[in-house]
Amino acid sequence: MNSKNFSDLFPPPEFLNIPYAGLSISDTAVRVIQFSGNKGNLRLLKFAEKILPDGLVVAGLITNTDEVAKILREMKKNLKLCHIKVSLPEEKAYLFTTKIPVVAQKEIRGAIEFKMEENVPVPVADLVFDYSVPDPNAHHDHLNVVVSALPVSVIDAYIETMKAAELSLLSLEIESQAVARAILPLHDPSACIIAHFGVGKVGLYVAYRRIVHFTSTISLKGISSDDHSYVSSEIKKLQIYWQTLKENDGDEKKKIEKIIVCGENLSPDLESQLGVKSKITASFGNVWLNAFDLDKKIPEISRVESLKYAPAVGLALPSRILF
Repeated sequence: MNSKNFSDLFPPPEFLNIPYAGLSISDTAVRVIQFSGNKGNLRLLKFAEKILPDGLVVAGLITNTDEVAKILREMKKNLKLCHIKVSLPEEKAYLFTTKIPVVAQKEIRGAIEFKMEENVPVPVADLVFDYSVPDPNAHHDHLNVVVSALPVSVIDAYIETMKAAELSLLSLEIESQAVARAILPLHDPSACIIAHFGVGKVGLYVAYRRIVHFTSTISLKGISSDDHSYVSSEIKKLQIYWQTLKENDGDEKKKIEKIIVCGENLSPDLESQLGVKSKITASFGNVWLNAFDLDKKIPEISRVESLKYAPAVGLALPSRILF
């Protein structure tokens, strides 16, 4: 087996305090955020949004490297960008939770590789994957691990695009986890659903202890922008699915308590409508939650606009954990 870890793709930097920006790419736009200062005392240094022409990125896959790189080079010049961390498309990722025997840290990846075939319809040699262990001490006879995998071809397209744009790529991270890092409080022990709205679609992510365990991308094409009943129904299905899983059944700690909303094209009544069928509270997120206190610092981006930047903010936050 010859799979790789995301961090294997990038050599460790020679020094740790490299200034970097978070860069997210969707089907419709590129968004950049960069902070300055230290953790706990950050300020918004630079930000930008560039709308992409139709067809350059489709369902998260870069289809025209040259044109996307050209746009990124322009952003690099205007913003004086150098080092970046980049989000990877949710639609192309395989995310699953599995059990492995209790093994030494260095043996976890090997144990996961033996589980890949039954969970991912792609040969393990053609994948890049990473994992999290949400609660290593929960069971004495096994470990529950959350695994995220993407085809090497998808990773290569992003790496090639960043190289063509002459940007120094420090890390790649799946979009949903970057969003969770931005809008969920540090050390949050609860479970929730994140509704991340894009143009014509919404990503629904189940996060527990700030780790995304399950994702689903729902198409909104053909649905009126003021009709939230369909998404509310899908949230209800996801809530039932999560809470009836064997490992979650009856565990009050894993009961979904809230829906947090971010993204673009957000109507004002989303908060009151999304949780109707699941009977849980929905609210717009705060992407600056782990960056700075809004009572002390007012960013230049409005709250509505800031919700578009959730993945970029999560990438830009200082962290020793890249994935």
